[in-house]
Amino acid sequence: MSAEMVAIPAMVIRGGTSKGVYLRGRDLPADRSLWGPYLIDMFGARDARQIDGIGGAMPTTSKCCIVEESARPDADVDYTFAQIGIGEERVYWDFNCGNLTPAVGTYAILAGLVPAVPGRTSVRVYQTNTRMLLTVDVPTGPDGSPLVAGDFRMAGVTGPGAPVTTDFSRAIGASLGGGLFPTGRRTDVITVPGVGEVTCSILDLANMCVFFRAEDVGLTGLEMPADGPLGVAERFHEVRRAAQDLLGVDHATTTPWPVGVTAARDFALYGGGTLAAADYDFAVRFAGIQPMRDTLHEAFPGTASCCTAVAAVTEGTVVHDLYPRRKPGSVLLAHPSGVSVVEAATHDEDGGCVVDAVRIARTARPIMRGEVFVRKAEVERLCSAIPAEDRIRSAVPPAGAVAE
Repeated sequence: MSAEMVAIPAMVIRGGTSKGVYLRGRDLPADRSLWGPYLIDMFGARDARQIDGIGGAMPTTSKCCIVEESARPDADVDYTFAQIGIGEERVYWDFNCGNLTPAVGTYAILAGLVPAVPGRTSVRVYQTNTRMLLTVDVPTGPDGSPLVAGDFRMAGVTGPGAPVTTDFSRAIGASLGGGLFPTGRRTDVITVPGVGEVTCSILDLANMCVFFRAEDVGLTGLEMPADGPLGVAERFHEVRRAAQDLLGVDHATTTPWPVGVTAARDFALYGGGTLAAADYDFAVRFAGIQPMRDTLHEAFPGTASCCTAVAAVTEGTVVHDLYPRRKPGSVLLAHPSGVSVVEAATHDEDGGCVVDAVRIARTARPIMRGEVFVRKAEVERLCSAIPAEDRIRSAVPPAGAVAE
């Protein structure tokens, strides 16, 4: 390779309804303020089409997972998530991707970061963005390699695969570092511009979310991504900003993610067909990550699924009354592409809420292994154009960060 370019070993893996570029931390600069410029050029973030990079011009495909061996005694690998901007020279570091997290286990095995065993291999993951410990269980073949084929189906993905499960039960306080209910209450009242007072529940697990009844803000709760131009997504962002004001959180951050909920009703799916009300517990809609700010999510984030399921099984939240418990121990969430199933259980103890379990299953498929190229001159331009503090805006987690 010429002196103009830096070649970085990479894999592309689909995890759930997202697709990401997986890198080793050792293959990136030791100076973490350079990670942002590297990823911006790698993905072609400057252009909304991302035509000059490896990005797919969609929030679900403009993602990177940086994985390395962990020095922690309670983790096998450290994993840092990056959401790369689309049409903007920015990287978002302040949340985790639940769909790509299961594939971190797949990548760790393929990259030789953990020893695999036949049947099922557990990978202990320290998620640096949220400073949380997670466990990923990867189904493996006789030689220990991750299995891809299987009969597990998930909405938003064509065809079945082998289920990779992630345990998020220890991911409490992922965004603010405190308890499950950041305000200390199971419901709060926020003031939403153009609407007035709205009752909501704010939970901080996996990624912090603010839950509200869609009808309370003038929506049906069954809107689709195509409804974005009608101002639907902006209503979600107004809820997010109102919750941030209550929490004292900067509007520049992406959390709490706004999640609208409504009772089960028949509706037409984004990819065609109809979902019957009897086939799910309640409907969810989401518009929270900045690069997708003009539209609703075409499915539902894995971390938001975990947070929503915990809200559903916990008495006193705005979500709980909508939960009919069609499948004991599980919560069936309907999003534009279909139904996501989350295992969840909580119980009250000493006036607080204890999370007993929250687990999701996703499929993962390795797509490519090779090298991705970064232009040295473009990295230099970005370093000159973007102040150092903005290159790590939302904070690239420091090496060796310790969980609370």
